[in-house]
Amino acid sequence: MTGFAFGTVSELILLCFVPLFLTVATVWILWRALEKIEPDADTRSFLTFIVVIVPFVMFVCLGMAVIFHDGIAKWSGSPTVLPLNPPSHAMVAGAVIYIGQTIWLWWNWRKLRAA
Repeated sequence: MTGFAFGTVSELILLCFVPLFLTVATVWILWRALEKIEPDADTRSFLTFIVVIVPFVMFVCLGMAVIFHDGIAKWSGSPTVLPLNPPSHAMVAGAVIYIGQTIWLWWNWRKLRAA
């Protein structure tokens, strides 16, 4: 069995929504810091942020959630999710989160450039 299987709502919140919130909050804080450091953010700095910073933050936050979920599954005797087999639910969710954050950052960057 691949993918996530949650027994309770608390597991869903702890292993899905908390890492998602941490990812979005961290990217938002770093984006605001970039805006303060470089108010006239050019295309190169925007693309660097999208290609380097966002995937790194996602890898750390969401990767830790997958590792914690795997540890909990081993401890409880449930089937584990690691190694992830494509197309797993975690990979699809990561792609959706990345695309969503990229669109959100592009929208903010576009407004910053217009002002």
